[in-house]
Amino acid sequence: MAQQKQKLPVSIKVGWAVGELAVASYIGLTIAFLLFYSTQALGISPWLAGLVLLAPRLWDAFTDPLMGAISDRTRSKMGRRRPYLLVGSILLGLSIAGLFAAPVEASEMHKAMYVLLFYFLASTAITIYDVPYSSMMAEMTDDYDERTLLTGYKMVAARLGILAILFAAPAVFGSGGNLAEGFRWVGFGFGGFIILTGLASFFLTKNAPRLEKPVASFRVKDEINAIRHNKPFRALWIVFFFQNLAIGASATTLLYMLTVVVQITPNLIGSFMAIGAVTATIVTPIWVIIGRKMSKRRSYYVALVLSAVAPIPMLFVQPGAYVVLIFILIFIGTSEAANQIFPNAMVPDTVEIDELRTGERREGAIFGAWAFCRKIGMTGGAFLVSLLLSASGFIQGAGADAQPDTALLGVRLGYALLPICLWIIALLLLRRYKLTEEMFNETKAQIVAKNQT
Repeated sequence: MAQQKQKLPVSIKVGWAVGELAVASYIGLTIAFLLFYSTQALGISPWLAGLVLLAPRLWDAFTDPLMGAISDRTRSKMGRRRPYLLVGSILLGLSIAGLFAAPVEASEMHKAMYVLLFYFLASTAITIYDVPYSSMMAEMTDDYDERTLLTGYKMVAARLGILAILFAAPAVFGSGGNLAEGFRWVGFGFGGFIILTGLASFFLTKNAPRLEKPVASFRVKDEINAIRHNKPFRALWIVFFFQNLAIGASATTLLYMLTVVVQITPNLIGSFMAIGAVTATIVTPIWVIIGRKMSKRRSYYVALVLSAVAPIPMLFVQPGAYVVLIFILIFIGTSEAANQIFPNAMVPDTVEIDELRTGERREGAIFGAWAFCRKIGMTGGAFLVSLLLSASGFIQGAGADAQPDTALLGVRLGYALLPICLWIIALLLLRRYKLTEEMFNETKAQIVAKNQT
């Protein structure tokens, strides 16, 4: 099809963004609650639970790029990507329901293997769904600013999905006879929610425009070269990796921070966990405006600086300091909103860099590597936290009163100091990303000239 120049209809933007609710639900459940569920509800040791959460990410190193290559070469009346929204959403919802229904009476190793199996299934399902889904952004428009706006719609949906998780999940698992029973209902409820939102996006994007070019037969070397020779993407990938290590560490530790360190009463846990997501939802449109005025790259620099500063007070906050905690979480939510918008708005622009070199549009290959970066980064951050908790003497299944002082310090370090170091590394690495709006538009002009000759 000819390249799309006009602005996308709001109905298409909203319809596509709805699909992010399924992705956000998966991320929120697995990053914010899966380690807590494993240690506190199932009684699995932190180090073993960390390994269980890490192993499927190694599988993603193979499946994410492969799914991108498959969707690049899919031919159907529904387009290259949409069929996988249909299949992936159903598989993901079912696997999430199974993940949080582990047999409580089984041995520790049996429960760990159960979680590992269903986490593998869920990881495969999110790959089937998310890689083609995310690739649709670069297909729907090639306009630099329109991609920023489209990312804004997506991030608002992501925040609403995370918000639903953070409000509802603690209320549900806290109201059951025990944690395991409560989490079982969380899995059933959000498994259904994932199916419904994924299917809704499938139907609502029926008339979405598609910038498609034929892709050559699959060759591993070509797929690797699509990444290896794409300098802007490589630079952005490594920044995004350290960013997600930081996010994974802080998101995994937040529930421990609230319950063990600040000692918030159970009925307020969901509200406090949701403060950052509420703030991020509110400020996302503001960051979109800033990004369009100031450029994505410069705005990303500002966001990384804010994220490196925001967690510092968490090293000193005392039990019961609710008001102080609210302001800290608002600050963190503000910076977090920007750090989701700008890299996700920048990565579609790297598709044209590869197209200029090869003459093909490999959105799937690009976004497959991008999805793997997010997942391995977040899970890697959670794994680092699990090691830190084990080293600090954290006692699984025990409340705040039974934890040694070293465990409390370990939670603080996992939520604040570790992410701060990772944010600083990401900030320094962003200097390697050189793709400006002017360079992007020049790349598009070169593609047009090349096609004409």
